[in-house]
Amino acid sequence: MAGRMRWMAALVLFGLMAVMSPSQGQEKGSVFDLNSKKETSPGYTREVGGRVLSEWMNDLKNIDPSVRERALRAIPLFGPPASEAVPIILERCLDRDASPRVRAVGALGMLEIAEKDVPKVIEALAKRISDDPQSAIKFQAMMTLSRFGIDEGKIAIPALAKMAEDPTTWEARKLAVSLLGKFGYDAMRGPDIRCLRAMVVALKDQSMAVRQEAVYGLAVLGRPLDMATAQVVEKALATMTDNKDKGISIWAHVGMMNLTKADGAHLKPIMKQLNDKDAQVRILALRAIGTLGKLALFGLPELIDMLNDKEPEVQYNAIWAIASMGTSAEKAVTPLRTLYQKTTVAEPVRVSARMAVEQITGKKEPALVMPPPPALTPPTMPVVPPKPATDK
Repeated sequence: MAGRMRWMAALVLFGLMAVMSPSQGQEKGSVFDLNSKKETSPGYTREVGGRVLSEWMNDLKNIDPSVRERALRAIPLFGPPASEAVPIILERCLDRDASPRVRAVGALGMLEIAEKDVPKVIEALAKRISDDPQSAIKFQAMMTLSRFGIDEGKIAIPALAKMAEDPTTWEARKLAVSLLGKFGYDAMRGPDIRCLRAMVVALKDQSMAVRQEAVYGLAVLGRPLDMATAQVVEKALATMTDNKDKGISIWAHVGMMNLTKADGAHLKPIMKQLNDKDAQVRILALRAIGTLGKLALFGLPELIDMLNDKEPEVQYNAIWAIASMGTSAEKAVTPLRTLYQKTTVAEPVRVSARMAVEQITGKKEPALVMPPPPALTPPTMPVVPPKPATDK
C-alpha cells in the first residue's frame, strides 16, 4: 500500500510526466571533446572565458584557492562534456578552503554524472553532510544529493539522520527529514527503520516546519516490517492527531490509516477540514485524501461538492483527489464534465477536470469549448468642440 501511496503523492494532476534521463558522461576524444579548438561539438560551449575545458580543469589544482573557485564556476558552463571533470571535482570537495569546497559540492549538482561515478559522488556528499564544519556546505550537499534516485541515495541515510538533529538551522533539519522520506522508501522490504526513527525524533523539533515534514514522511512511507519500530511510529503519530497545527493533524491521521486500519475513524477528521474557512487547510485535506486514493472513497460526495469551491486552487486539488480514486470515482464524471464545460471557470481547472474524466473513464473527452474572445471596438475619438468665431 505504501508503494501506491508514494506513487499517488508524486502524481501531478493525472498527467503523465515523462522524465528524460540525461546522457551519461562522454569519453574524452568523442564528439563532445571540448579540449580542442576545432568545431567538434556543435550545440555545446567550446570555450569559457577564452579557455577550453582542460585548461579550467588544470586550475582545479592551482595553489591559489581563488583560482580553484573560479574554475569550479566555469566548468559547469561547458555542459555534458564537463562530466569528465567529476573525479577531480570530488577532490575539491575536500578542499581546505571553504569557498572552493562549497563550489565543488554545488558543481556536482549541475554536472552530468557517469554511472560509475555516482557511488563516489554520493559518498562524498554524505561526508560533507556528516562532517563539514560549514553549515552552508552541509545544506548545499543535501541540495545536490536530492538529484539522485531512491536506491542511489540510501548510502547517505546515516548522514541525513545525523543532520536531522543538527541544532544549527531548522532549514537544514527540514531538508534532511525530507530526504529521509525520499530515500527511506523501499517497496520490497518496507521503509528504512533508520529513517522512521529519525522522523519520530523530529516530531519533537522546535520548528513547526520540521515537525510538518516529519509527520508527512511517516504518513507516506507506511508501516515497517519490524514490529517494534511499527509500534514506536504508531504511538508517535497517535499523539499528533489532535495537534493544534491542522496540517500536522491531517497527515497524522493519514499515517494512522496507513499503519493500522483504513476506516472512517481517521478519515472523518480529515474530511471535516474540507469545511475550514482557510483555503490552505482545505487544500491540505484534499492532498491527504488524494494520497489515500481509494481508501477515501466513501468521502467522494464531499469531494464532488468541493468542485464548486470559490477558490480555483481548491477546485484544482479536489479534482486531483477525485482522479486519484481511478475508476472507482465514476459518480464524479458528470459533475466533472459540467465543471469543464463552463467557460467561466478558470482554464487550468477546466483542463484538469477534463483530464480527470479521461483518467476515470479511460476514454478521450471532446476538446474544450473556449470562450469567445472579447469583442474589439474601435476607440472613440474625442469630440473637439469648434473654436468660437472671432472678429477680425
